[in-house]
This record gives sequence, structure tokens and C-alpha cells, in this order.
Amino acid sequence: MRSVKTKQINELGRAFERLFSSPDGIAVLEDLEYRFNGTTLKKKEGVIDPYASIAQAGCREVLLYIQQMRKHYVVDG
Repeated sequence: MRSVKTKQINELGRAFERLFSSPDGIAVLEDLEYRFNGTTLKKKEGVIDPYASIAQAGCREVLLYIQQMRKHYVVDG
């Protein structure tokens, strides 16, 4: 018997998968991957901008979370 927390995570993972498997969700996820899956080091005038780099890293973390949640759920069978 799985714990309540595991079931909740699996339900949420299934919701992420349904959302990002729809035609609109696929388009949105592709755009997010294009915009936020690159390098996190941002330069300004040839010098690494630590503030912009931190902001970019935060955006990338959100993208990675979405990708992880889509793969996390366990298919009941």
C-alpha cells in the first residue's frame, strides 16, 4: 500500500503529464525549453552578470521541475 504522500505526488505527476501532453501544452513546453534550457551564465559587456545568471538559473529550475514531474508519476496497472 502506497502512502498518501506518494499517491498525491503521482496524481500531480499525472496532471503535469496530461497538461504538457496536450497540443497547447506541448507548444508551451517547447517555448519554455527554448527560452530557459540554455546556459545559466549571462554576460553583460563581456563580463558575467551574477544577477542575471541567478535569475536564469531559477527559470531553468522551474523547467527542470516540470520535466521531472512529468516523469515522476507511477502508472497504475
